Amino acid sequence: MLALLLSPFCLQAQDLDGDLDGDLDFSDLLGSQSQMIPSPQPESTSPGNWIFEGEIRPSVWYPMKSPHDLKTTNRMDLFVEKQHRNTTFAVRARADYQNINDDEGTEADIRELYLTQRWQAGRTHVSLSAGRKILYWGKGDEIRPMDRINPEDMTSFLYYDKNDRKTGIPGLFLNTVMPQGLRVEAFWSPVFVGSSLPEPDSYFSPSRMEAFRKAGGLIRNADEDWQWEADASLGLRVAFPLRHADLSLYAWKGKDPMPTLKVSRVIREIPLPTPPYVMDIPPTPTELSYFHSNALVFGTDLELTAGSFVFRAEGAWQAEGHHERVNFEKNPSLLNRFTNGLAEKQKGEFLIGMDRNDLFVRNLFVNVQYMAVLIHDHEEALEADAFTQGFSFTLKYSLLDSRISGMWRVFTWLNSQDRQHQIELSWKPARNTLFTLGAFFYDGGTEKDLFGQFREKDFSFLRVGVLF
Repeated sequence: MLALLLSPFCLQAQDLDGDLDGDLDFSDLLGSQSQMIPSPQPESTSPGNWIFEGEIRPSVWYPMKSPHDLKTTNRMDLFVEKQHRNTTFAVRARADYQNINDDEGTEADIRELYLTQRWQAGRTHVSLSAGRKILYWGKGDEIRPMDRINPEDMTSFLYYDKNDRKTGIPGLFLNTVMPQGLRVEAFWSPVFVGSSLPEPDSYFSPSRMEAFRKAGGLIRNADEDWQWEADASLGLRVAFPLRHADLSLYAWKGKDPMPTLKVSRVIREIPLPTPPYVMDIPPTPTELSYFHSNALVFGTDLELTAGSFVFRAEGAWQAEGHHERVNFEKNPSLLNRFTNGLAEKQKGEFLIGMDRNDLFVRNLFVNVQYMAVLIHDHEEALEADAFTQGFSFTLKYSLLDSRISGMWRVFTWLNSQDRQHQIELSWKPARNTLFTLGAFFYDGGTEKDLFGQFREKDFSFLRVGVLF
């Protein structure tokens, strides 16, 4: 039976690594500079008021399951900033070369390009930016339910963390810092930009999608990128400083950059060479199509410092635009009721976590998170459970003045018992150079599960990061 597959990060909460607005950046804790473009550089690299920063990150990786074809993923990031009094111009660009598909490809993208003007009125600071900009919402480690506004490069999503996958949205961005630390952030984006998905037969294309194609099914991409829509994306964040804590409230309405798959064509009969010349069959999908739903999401997050511990909580409620897949693979007749194979439901996501640096010994960092997803008004016809639970665990340790560091990170969903393991060992021979040897392992679950569908995609990698 032909099956419908939703891209793995389309339905679940979004991802890891924080950075701006107080998000946790593991590389800062361990003195590593491998993941994000660095900030401080020697004065010689910033003549006048110009700032030039970047990273070259070549890497090779080896699939552990047949076929063992050596792959390469190479990336160059560049950040340029010019400041003049209260005005800032910034550009963040990226170039990629990958051979993960049958055809080798090089791509370039302007991730950010904006102009910012700042004012001060008494004790109130205001900044207005125009252009393409990346937003950083939420407090969680890689899973942040509210951090879903920016499109992402999903072509090699198993290899990169969320902040590495994100690219900016075009629009106007207003930030205000008021007395006592009250912060208001608002944006309006009139142009829709969707996420980039893995190509057919790509190493990172989910197995259920490839099985559908090989069975003769057709998958159509959404053709909505760079379309002008007055309400393509609107968002508001209000942050309240509390004693030893920071509380934020969020609201976002817009077209979801992460697409969802729907059934766009089915057959209910097949031809016969003899009378009656046709035979009725259960509804069978022959074509799937990506589409971007119109979402309405409300959320909140809290970050609390208690001595050496940092506690984080985040929740989101999607009132509109969330679609759950019905289990028509098991019961094809469901397609008579749910003609596109989906049911729109409200969804709640919750995360609570704790992290601690220097736990037991110096430079030992631990992060633990509990995650839950609730489908409101759940029906038996849905493929997903009404309530899904999971957790993540991250352990990092560095020694020799952070020249050597190691990491183990695991994500697991308890309902399906599918897991992702990430292991890394890094060596920093110079201030601007980092070598990393690592691996990703997937186990448990089935082809229907978030990580289970990648059980045959285990791979190891060697990555070099050079900052300039």
